[in-house]
Amino acid sequence: MSIFNHDMQTSQELTQKVHDEGMAVVAILPYEIAEQKGIETTVLSRNNNHPLQVKIEADN
Repeated sequence: MSIFNHDMQTSQELTQKVHDEGMAVVAILPYEIAEQKGIETTVLSRNNNHPLQVKIEADN
């Protein structure tokens, strides 16, 4: 919620999608911003002992 500024409902829906489908697009951003948010997400996940993997892809 705090990294991508989603509300609680959207955050829960994205979490469920990741659980059900193995992945979810959480934002479409300029690459540099996406890269930084990916790092922030990974750090937060690891600090809370979660194995979340973050993948940044260019929008072609």
